[in-house]
Amino acid sequence: MQILVVNPNTTASMTETIAAAARLVAAAGTEIVAVTSSMGPVSIEGYYDEALAVPGLLVEIAAGERSGAQAAIIACFDDTGLDAARAMANIPVIGICEASLAVGSFIAQRFTVVTTTERS
Repeated sequence: MQILVVNPNTTASMTETIAAAARLVAAAGTEIVAVTSSMGPVSIEGYYDEALAVPGLLVEIAAGERSGAQAAIIACFDDTGLDAARAMANIPVIGICEASLAVGSFIAQRFTVVTTTERS
């Protein structure tokens, strides 16, 4: 199985870190293809940055789907462009925030999310 992991910002070093983490937990036989958005902000710090990141994210998901990806993961805790990506793609698209919250709800009845910026 090929899973596309998209970093919706333009920081390649962050994509490398994300790719390494994904490969550590991927099942045997799963290929992780990690890509950095070719356009948008270097960091996503709020709604404005998110809006600028969505076009590049959608380009990468469409390209990954054409190249054979069977699922896509948006590697941004804001789940940048998740609804738009799901509307466009014919493969499952998962956001890391939504996935984390779902897992958290299975583990504990209550939990909290702590962010590093006030805007988030």
